Amino acid sequence: MVMKLLKGDGFGWRLMGFALMCCLASGAQASEHDFHGEKTLGVRAGYAGYSQSALAGVEFTYRFNRWLRVAPAADYVFRHNGEDALLVDVNVQFPLNFSRDRMAFYPEIGLNFSSWNMHGARNEGYDDATTRVSRLGMNLGAGYEVDLTPSFRVGVACTYTFIRKYNGFNALVNVAYRF
Repeated sequence: MVMKLLKGDGFGWRLMGFALMCCLASGAQASEHDFHGEKTLGVRAGYAGYSQSALAGVEFTYRFNRWLRVAPAADYVFRHNGEDALLVDVNVQFPLNFSRDRMAFYPEIGLNFSSWNMHGARNEGYDDATTRVSRLGMNLGAGYEVDLTPSFRVGVACTYTFIRKYNGFNALVNVAYRF
């Protein structure tokens, strides 16, 4: 049907151009939110796939504009099978807002520092540093969030961490205060 409209006397092309201009104009209009400088501070909990354990942590976000924000986070992976970890992430998120800017889907990419502790793996006479493995890695993931009120946000996210010998996914639920 679209091709039929476009083959005609140009009316279809004008209609398509008008629709495109309307879409661009609606995106260019100032929304009810001023995204520049928006910050959130929240808690998150979830599941760490590598160790098959629970994790909990905090996340801070700072938004530079409508399309870009940075999201540093720190999580603790609870001990399971003698391993626990501290994960520190610095992710860049690209929010795609919809539903009058109350909901957003965001892909994310970032850096990860993981410090894994091995308990019971060696004789207890060794110091703590000999049972720790620290590595740098890369995160790739996506999330979805909903603003329940102007200052209260909930969301879910899933990231995969590419790191030597400790690859795995993290599934998270977060609650954040927006200011």
